[in-house]
Amino acid sequence: MSRPSRLLARLRRDQGGVAATEFALILPVMVLMLVGMVEVFGLVQAYGKALSAAQVVSDLTSRADSQTTASMDTIATGAQRVLDPLPSGGDRLGIRVASIGISSGGAAVTLWSYSWGGAAPGIVPGDAVGLAARGESVIMVTLRYTHPPLLQAILGTVSMNHSVVSRPRLVRLIPFNGSTGTLP
Repeated sequence: MSRPSRLLARLRRDQGGVAATEFALILPVMVLMLVGMVEVFGLVQAYGKALSAAQVVSDLTSRADSQTTASMDTIATGAQRVLDPLPSGGDRLGIRVASIGISSGGAAVTLWSYSWGGAAPGIVPGDAVGLAARGESVIMVTLRYTHPPLLQAILGTVSMNHSVVSRPRLVRLIPFNGSTGTLP
């Protein structure tokens, strides 16, 4: 047997680099799976925190016997604290709150509204029909949170919209800056 043939036969029997080759082939898949799991966890966390923030805004608004712009600003700050440690400035978070009254004829009427931060989804007064008795009101909150994923350059930003409704606890119609609005 010639020297090159023996060298080739010995090279075929050598298994020393197989593990390194397999690792080099599997490593990118493992890293991709790890980054994907981190992204999914971040999105689930942001979704849950944004939903909790919307619920907090609705709950705190409906617990008072009256609201002012200053008190609503404080409630918006509370929503930001719920989102901590996620970024929650006005460029990422938008909150819209409205008191929707039910008229004696059964129609839903916006009595007052408040907005904070970026563009939150609009509130449709008709969605409140059936949620309160005539002459009473509900507090409707919409919240939009724009989440910046770790791979923002690839995935872009993810917007999450939440809507929550609460009934006032202490009064039938919650005044805002001294006015309850008018029910026809």
